[in-house]
Amino acid sequence: MQPLLITANEVQTLSRGMSTQMDEKKILVYVRESEDIDIKSALGDGLFLDLKTSPSNYFDLLNGGEYDYCGSKRTFVGIKKALAYYSFARIMKNGDYNVTRFGTTVKDSEYSSSAAYKEKVSAYNDAFSIADSYLKECVRYLNDNKDKFPLYKGKGGLKANRTVYKIIGE
Repeated sequence: MQPLLITANEVQTLSRGMSTQMDEKKILVYVRESEDIDIKSALGDGLFLDLKTSPSNYFDLLNGGEYDYCGSKRTFVGIKKALAYYSFARIMKNGDYNVTRFGTTVKDSEYSSSAAYKEKVSAYNDAFSIADSYLKECVRYLNDNKDKFPLYKGKGGLKANRTVYKIIGE
């Protein structure tokens, strides 16, 4: 199995704050899902596979930066930050559930309580929206620099790969 593009620590530092006590294996599951569903579809299989096998060849694409386009400066944050936000969104929506042999449970104690589903969905939609914006910047960078990325076959669009949750009533 190929290594992931970001680590659990990078998800915690590149996205919004979360507990440092969160299980690393759980975070990496969401990173893998986000890579396979969100990043791969935006980059295309060829570029995605090359990015995974040779990440050192794509430092700017991964980490963001500035570039010149038609005489003006443009900036973008990079694939890692977009991936961190996609992963964070999935953690927000699903993060506190545990599947046990007795069924699905939510960890709770006398000092904490689970967020309401409505709040989770709102945070999920917000984080996904930010991730989409960051990934659009990366796609724009790829389109503006097609000569540097021959494996990129995209047409400039970004296909939404998520379910939008709408909250109705209380």
